[in-house]
Amino acid sequence: MCAIYGVLLFANQQLALALEDGMSWIFAFPILIYAAQNPISVSVVCAIAMILETFLFGGFTTWFYSWTSITIGLFYGIGICKQWSNSLKLTITFFLSAVSYLFIFWLWAGIFGLDYTEDFELIHQWLPFLDLRVFMGVIVFVLSLLQTICIHLLAIMICLRMKIKVVPMKKVYEIKSRRWVGVVFIILLLLFFLSQILPSAAQGWKDLILLALIVDLCALDYYGIVYMLNVCIRTNKRKLSFFAILGGFIPLVNIVWIVLGELDCLLDLRRVKGRI
Repeated sequence: MCAIYGVLLFANQQLALALEDGMSWIFAFPILIYAAQNPISVSVVCAIAMILETFLFGGFTTWFYSWTSITIGLFYGIGICKQWSNSLKLTITFFLSAVSYLFIFWLWAGIFGLDYTEDFELIHQWLPFLDLRVFMGVIVFVLSLLQTICIHLLAIMICLRMKIKVVPMKKVYEIKSRRWVGVVFIILLLLFFLSQILPSAAQGWKDLILLALIVDLCALDYYGIVYMLNVCIRTNKRKLSFFAILGGFIPLVNIVWIVLGELDCLLDLRRVKGRI
């Protein structure tokens, strides 16, 4: 696994650091697979060996991208070995991903003098109610969420191919929407409009409400994807499942998915009798 990790580092250099720029989470899989099949003490030694290996085959920026990925892969692999639930593994992976992105953004701004306000100006013209802190928080949240999904799904696929025992994922019909998510969305939406109308509202509270609203919208988008997948299964049109997932990630189009997710949370649109 250290040799495979070294090949990834070499490929990253030959591709002008394309791996760490576009999919740094790929560095997590050598230690993830190793930790899924070995005791924690041995896995930690392997992780330390990979960190030292980075000094030989990686540049300055590669250190931080690969080290955070190694940490995530180590904990996820331990979770597989100890048969942790998928929700626990996802929570840990998302938390570590968020911390790593916050650290990288802060570090890059401090070392290289990056000014995020320049990139934010164009977005602020279209969304004047959006603050820079909220914008950075949304970026970290979305990147962490996407990285968590990629690691989780690819890890399950690899483990199944390698005959490594994993906790099975829930089937579509087993995923239940949460009514409180839909109710919270309505409350947050009302609070958001009130905060924009009232000039005396503190900017900190405005940012917090907006960030919470965006997170809730992501949850509704997820339930909308689940609803569309459920429709594809019930109507025996499984080939359209790809588009049921893709639509939830396309801006403006995913508004339909969000509305469906809200209705599913409040009205239980996916209620069917028997097993699908």
